[in-house]
This record gives sequence, C-alpha cells and structure tokens, in this order.
Amino acid sequence: MAGEMRFDAESQAGTPSGTQPPPAAGDAGSNFLDSLFAFDPLDDDAVAKFNQDVGKIKELASAGPDGGGFAIEPGAGEAFVKAIDNFIDGSWPRLKSEMFDLSLRPGLGNGPYATIVAEHDVSVIDSDEASLMPNLELLENGLMALREAIQTATRSYREGDEEISMTFKSIEHE
Repeated sequence: MAGEMRFDAESQAGTPSGTQPPPAAGDAGSNFLDSLFAFDPLDDDAVAKFNQDVGKIKELASAGPDGGGFAIEPGAGEAFVKAIDNFIDGSWPRLKSEMFDLSLRPGLGNGPYATIVAEHDVSVIDSDEASLMPNLELLENGLMALREAIQTATRSYREGDEEISMTFKSIEHE
C-alpha cells in the first residue's frame, strides 16, 4: 500500500542478515529445545538432520566441559528429560497405536479404484523407508539418544560439583 510504514527489525537494529541476538538470560534452555524441535517431524530430511545434531550433542555431552563439551545443571537436565519422556512415554505410544490402525488396509470396497486408494493409504504409513512410520521411529531413536546425552551432561555437572566441593573441603582442612 502507498504510504504504508513497515518496520524491519533486522535492518533497524543493524543485525547482520541470518543472525539472531543471544538469548535473554534464563531463556537458553527454552531456546535450546525450541531449536531442536523447530522442524517438521514428517520431513525425512529434517528428522535425519535432527538425528545428526543429536549425535553431535551426544559427543559434546560425553566430552564434558573439560573436554570441550558441556554439562547441564541437574534441574535443567531433569526438565529436558521430562519433556522428552512425555513424548516417548506419553504421546509416542498413542501415536504408534494410531499409526498401526492407519497401516491396516481400509475397507473402501473391492473395486479397482478403491483397491488402489487403500493400497496407497497403507503405503504412506509403513511400506518403505520413505513412509511415515520409519521416520517417526527415527525421531524416537533421536529423542532417546538426546535423553541419554542430557543425562550424561547432568552427571558431568554433578561430578564437577563434587570435584569443587572436594577442593573446598581440602582447603578447609589446611
């Protein structure tokens, strides 16, 4: 529209294209989860990328802070694990059951067209690697690996805390 004023936050703030300002203090955990789940779970490439990213996270968690990786404060780690568990133990079994129901040949009749449509419906759900079920199973595997990485990072944090406590105790006894 003529005379319409538009505000382009990126150009107004002078932020280089494609970059985001750092998260506000206290938002890092939320931003971390948002970035992990900001993809379409039905998109084969997105789920594969998610699993690759989780593999990197797992490597960094295993390395721990001393090895160039990271640790997670136990409270935050428990919140992340709880969110993952809610999907794996809550939503996923229900979804899996619904997917099983959808994988059964629908009763659309015995005519040639009905047969083609019924076979197509079944193939979309679980016929090969490009169908929905293998993709969702890959997502489940990625989430289980992410849970394991977070648990490792939480243990790493606790170990670091214990090490610091031992250092302070030895200073007290000197």
